[in-house]
Amino acid sequence: MRCNMRLLAWGTALLAAPLLLLPAVPGVSARADGGYQADRVRGLPYQSGEQPLHESYAGHITVRTWTPPGAPKDSGRARLFYWYFPAIAPKVEAPPLLLWIQGGPGSSSMIGLFTEMGPFDLTDDGEFVRRNITWANEYDLLVVDQPAGTGFSSVSPQANLTLDDLYPLARQLPDDVQRAWRAAYPGSTDRYTNIESPMTMEFIAAQARDAARSLETPVDYWPVHTRPFLRMLAATLAARGSKLSGLVGLRGALAAPRRRRQQRDWRLVEEGRAPMDALDVSGDEAAADPFLVNIGYGPARPARTVWEKIGLSSDESGDFVDGYVANVRAVGKDMWVFLQAFFARRPQLRTRDFYVLSESYGGKYVPAIAAYITQQNDALAAGAGGGGDAPVQLRGVLIGNSLVDPPLQVLAHGGIGFAWGLLDADQADAVDLLAFKAASLALDCELERANDVRLLMFDYYRNVTGGINWYDIRQRNHKYKRTYLDRGLNQPAVRRALHSEDTAYGKDWGVYYHLTSDIMRTTAPLFPYLLERGLRVQLVQGQFDFRDGVAGNTLWINGMQWPGRARFAEADREQWWLGKELAGFVRTGANLTHRVILNAGHMAPGDQPEACQDMVDRFVAG
Repeated sequence: MRCNMRLLAWGTALLAAPLLLLPAVPGVSARADGGYQADRVRGLPYQSGEQPLHESYAGHITVRTWTPPGAPKDSGRARLFYWYFPAIAPKVEAPPLLLWIQGGPGSSSMIGLFTEMGPFDLTDDGEFVRRNITWANEYDLLVVDQPAGTGFSSVSPQANLTLDDLYPLARQLPDDVQRAWRAAYPGSTDRYTNIESPMTMEFIAAQARDAARSLETPVDYWPVHTRPFLRMLAATLAARGSKLSGLVGLRGALAAPRRRRQQRDWRLVEEGRAPMDALDVSGDEAAADPFLVNIGYGPARPARTVWEKIGLSSDESGDFVDGYVANVRAVGKDMWVFLQAFFARRPQLRTRDFYVLSESYGGKYVPAIAAYITQQNDALAAGAGGGGDAPVQLRGVLIGNSLVDPPLQVLAHGGIGFAWGLLDADQADAVDLLAFKAASLALDCELERANDVRLLMFDYYRNVTGGINWYDIRQRNHKYKRTYLDRGLNQPAVRRALHSEDTAYGKDWGVYYHLTSDIMRTTAPLFPYLLERGLRVQLVQGQFDFRDGVAGNTLWINGMQWPGRARFAEADREQWWLGKELAGFVRTGANLTHRVILNAGHMAPGDQPEACQDMVDRFVAG
């Protein structure tokens, strides 16, 4: 199922303009020798006294061509930037290859490289310094800016977006608010790496009141596939002693049993008081899977492919729009093309054990990439693969602080904020109201509207908390520092070393814009598919992450239906120690590991490098 796309963007993407090294398009094989040394990185500006890294390689691979309106055929290009680090001190002759990708959507993987796990960092003066604890010590590390348009990657020609494209809700604000906001951002949006939301507290409060009014509707009038979420909200508000828990619909949600509803649903549809999709067309399946993590959004119905389980159509013609990816299946397609070209340059890496690691929106990217690789490997084994393609030796995936099942995960925010003392009871109620409105819109496949409301929820949180860092509440109102990366990576010497002399490290709002309809889509159904295929899956959260932390992820992880569910559920949650230091907690069963890292936020490898190095070592060792 594919929903109509009304696009919005909200600012965390990083990008650059067209890059031109190493073209490799689908159907065109890279040279076997690949010019192995052609992309070697030389001449980085190290701080005085630092030992330069012996070798690394960087460049760009064209993954697609496309035809812009009114332009010559295939004159548009989508390219991915990579930076490859052979293991500095490998313990085995052929160390595993780790792929790191950042989240966002649209966040550059240079963030992870320089602030979390790479072999060096940048000073405020733009000088490179070596990092002692890095995943590149024992493992080959491949860092890729993706999707195309992210970080040093590019889509050419680039999308030309306006403020109205990025914030369609702004048109509903009072005229004076709009004028002041637009005056703060004159000219092209490409000039700005961040654009602050114009949403006022009055506007957000009105949306919350609208959500509260909807909860007066008796539970029997809600679509069947929404009722589990309504019950969850009711239980949360009741436990908090909320004044909202007395609403008619919420009382019904707490009291009404699920059984014997189907006849009543038919009656409501026939009387015109409920939509046709309110029918429980597969009651037994829905009852066994109350959070719908294995069937995608909307009423339960058979799905022919794993992509249909997350609501994507079997028609793949809309996977790419104007050179950009428009959903996670397209992300998987581009990464497959990239890997084939990358391995063609370095055929000795084809047989290496391969792992994909990420965080945040990687909860969308990584399972899609892994699922697509698995499907392509199957096609090659059956003799149906593309000419010149070869299998990728994928062994597992690791994702930190992930966004996987947004309708479930947003429902945790009010409780988290209340428990941490960031929100009082009334403020937590408002967060929950907005979260439930976002969730119910997503469940009805109104994915763009759902994301609008989700962003309003975060705007509300920022306003009432005084700007507490939602990625790490220990930071209080201080944001992560990123501008030094822009300055450092845009130095002529750095761009020359990375073979990007004519390309600036910048921002393309088109990445987020074109993925807006995908943000509130679940990717939870992809994980049972990967686990059943024997891949190792590790899901990790930092203790102090408000945005994509422990509570929200635990909801979908524990609700996941798969053959190893019982073994995982019955496994003990164990303490995880590094010597005399307690690093966190871990539960493992049937190829699935859930790990919590103490004293860490969203960017856990940067917060707790020793613990995350140990985590990766254990993950790779199996």
